[in-house]
Amino acid sequence: MKHINLNIISVHFGSVHALKDVSVSVSAGEIVMLTGPNGSGKSTLLKVVLGLIEPNDGSVSVDGIATSTDQAFKEQIGYLPESVAFAEALTGQQVMRFFARARGVPLNEVSTTLHRIGLETASHRAIRGYSRGMRQRLGLGIAILGTPNLLILDEPTGGLDQEGLSVFWEILSEWSLNKRMVLLSSHDLTLLEQRVNRVIVLNAGNLIADDSPEKLRVSTSLPVKVSIDFNDAYDKLPSYLNESEFIEHEQITPKRIIVHIQPKSLLKLIHVSGQYVEQISQIRINEPGFNEIYEYLINRSFNDGDLKIGEMD
Repeated sequence: MKHINLNIISVHFGSVHALKDVSVSVSAGEIVMLTGPNGSGKSTLLKVVLGLIEPNDGSVSVDGIATSTDQAFKEQIGYLPESVAFAEALTGQQVMRFFARARGVPLNEVSTTLHRIGLETASHRAIRGYSRGMRQRLGLGIAILGTPNLLILDEPTGGLDQEGLSVFWEILSEWSLNKRMVLLSSHDLTLLEQRVNRVIVLNAGNLIADDSPEKLRVSTSLPVKVSIDFNDAYDKLPSYLNESEFIEHEQITPKRIIVHIQPKSLLKLIHVSGQYVEQISQIRINEPGFNEIYEYLINRSFNDGDLKIGEMD
């Protein structure tokens, strides 16, 4: 399995249109993140891939061939649901062995996987004594049993501490390096921005953006914040900053201003400011966070009638 495509998927629940002609693709080596407000259709889309929901329209294809979500297809998928729940009286090892048998995975993989997710020493303890992060790691371990070609992860970072996140990053890297696929749904945009190849944004069942984080950043062209510290206090904005085509500015202290400027004018601002090195003590540049880009895309979709931004040149 090298490519999976969801082709013009529509899902209706009575009068509610959960997905409206949504097309999504994931290729070998890609880590793709779904995001959007609650009720935007993220979980519905994942359930279509898993075969838990039959779409009203559209199809799923693997390597260009229309497929049904039969047992052979499901064996290639590892799934981590948003809320993991296990029998409280069972130990971590017992839970892993149960799922290994259910998926036809050799039992000798259980101890290897427990070690990999950092639960080897806790594997003989009952689940009732596990923290939320430990339960999440156990769910992640179950998802990777048998090294499936496609991982489907719903809010995978929930409850993970730094150790758990490190385990998660390693798994994402391995899946990508070995030309497998990851489709995950998350609201942790800033945390995952540097870890994914593409971001797909859904809103009210519509696909409104599909591109790499960097290309989405460029296409939205949100202002950059430039903090300028002066050696001495000033009474009015220095006239030479007018040359920088800044959008607006705010005075933070008598010796500091923050200039909001379009990215395309950033080099000009730095060039102009560099001519006054005796007056300026420090310049710091802060790009908009991906949360701001996400909010811009969502607001724009409302204002422009579900505008789709993607595949930018």
